[in-house]
Amino acid sequence: MKHILAFIIVLFTLAGCAATGSQSPQQAARSAAILFDQQKFNLVWVPAANNGISGAMASALIGSAGLDSPIVSSIYQIIAPASKADVRVAISGTNSSFAANSAIAALSNTSTMLPKLQLAFIGSKSDAEAVRSVVEAKGGKFLHSTPNGS
Repeated sequence: MKHILAFIIVLFTLAGCAATGSQSPQQAARSAAILFDQQKFNLVWVPAANNGISGAMASALIGSAGLDSPIVSSIYQIIAPASKADVRVAISGTNSSFAANSAIAALSNTSTMLPKLQLAFIGSKSDAEAVRSVVEAKGGKFLHSTPNGS
């Protein structure tokens, strides 16, 4: 009976991590600190779209907004110096897809290579692969962690 109860608790815990994928900015900062070996970094917390449209719609639209989006513009300003100077940035948020698409839009609006960029994405594995390909295409180093370590 103890084993069944333990299994059920683990199952609900894993299901909760997979279903929500959400975390706090503090949890994202802890994950990033581990990924960056406690070196100094910037954390970009991307809040969920809160203007009456769905998360999927916001994720689709953020790329077309480009640098007119305050989120994309902020990420762009942080990563742009990575063509010449070391830049470590962690990107996460309440909606993994929206955070990933925001990072991709910022990277896509950067015309130079970013060989000194280290970008840690703290979000779902499926979103991470899209971010990885853009970071690596720009010559940067990609790091990844899932929310809450799940």
